[in-house]
Amino acid sequence: MSVNIAEAARQAELSIDTIRYYDRLGILGALPRTAGGARTFTDGDVGWLRILRCLRNTGMSMADLRRFVAIDGDIEPGQRRALLEAHRASVLERLERTRQELEVIDGKIAAYRRLELDGTPPVVEADELREMVQARSAVHQ
Repeated sequence: MSVNIAEAARQAELSIDTIRYYDRLGILGALPRTAGGARTFTDGDVGWLRILRCLRNTGMSMADLRRFVAIDGDIEPGQRRALLEAHRASVLERLERTRQELEVIDGKIAAYRRLELDGTPPVVEADELREMVQARSAVHQ
């Protein structure tokens, strides 16, 4: 069964503009069209859109996304796998940085809770300051 672009966008959790952009770039393949020229999407097309959304939402660049799409996964699965493994490593690095930054935020929340409860002012310890600087520099790399 096929759906129109609005329904495909809803199912894939993408904007219609994003789907049109991907189509202009050629990363959706040859989409069937109605007699009036409107794009139609199969379940498989919507599944592909979800994969593309996942890769973009996890920080894959458009250049890498285009490389991913250009590789025929049936003919060269190793190349696609290698690209996905590199992307996965990048996602894990960002997750670790985010986890470290969350620890700093949790520490600040605890400090302000103490201030509210007993008036103890938040103090930035040397270790905490060092962690904040490291977290900030890691984000800006």
